[in-house]
Amino acid sequence: MSPYSQPLSVPPLRGARAIAVAFSLTGSLTACGLAAPVAPEVTPAASSAASETPAAETTLIGTYQEGYDLGYEHGSTTGARAGTDFLAARTEQFNDDYEAGYSTGKDEAEAANKNPVTSFDTPMEWEDGLTLTVTNDGYFTPSEWAAVGEFSTYLSFTFTVTNGTATTWSSSGYTQVTSGGVAGDEVFDSDQGYGGAPTAPVLPGQSITWKQGFGVTDPADLTMNVSLDWDHVDVVYTTVEDAWTF
Repeated sequence: MSPYSQPLSVPPLRGARAIAVAFSLTGSLTACGLAAPVAPEVTPAASSAASETPAAETTLIGTYQEGYDLGYEHGSTTGARAGTDFLAARTEQFNDDYEAGYSTGKDEAEAANKNPVTSFDTPMEWEDGLTLTVTNDGYFTPSEWAAVGEFSTYLSFTFTVTNGTATTWSSSGYTQVTSGGVAGDEVFDSDQGYGGAPTAPVLPGQSITWKQGFGVTDPADLTMNVSLDWDHVDVVYTTVEDAWTF
């Protein structure tokens, strides 16, 4: 047999040589485009901007009408103002109208608390419909048993109250008189019907009349303060024309 008639045998690759051949083969395939290189895995670093929580925007609240109404309420009642923290959370319009409402309410409250001053015989009407008229009826002489101080002159006054309110009214106030810089003294004379203001209830739509007498020093310089009750501001009647407010 010819020595070339037998097939050639190639011994198997082993160990380090096999590994080298494998790397060599892989490189050849990559160069030929038959195998894609494997990219190394990369873990991206966390972004510092993404980890920061954006600050919440301040949301201002409050309309102009709410501001005015609250300001008016504060100004016309206790006079206490809203706190700075409260106002800082409201809109600029709210704050502006709060100031406007507060100023208006305060001015009205101060005006209402001032005693109106007028002349005798001039009716005084309050907002709820209650009306008072005081007339100076002139001189009178107290009875022998009347309770009164020593004065040179005694004057009689007629009081008329008309209840134009929606509720029953009754007197719970007082009347004071000064004359010529001296306090007057009320006359209590049951024989002539001088006994102070009545406390009988007056129904809505009805009126009540009574008279009171006072000892005075100077009838030409006369001032009377009338307080009907706790709910209505006092009214001042006087002969001093310059002091009249209506």
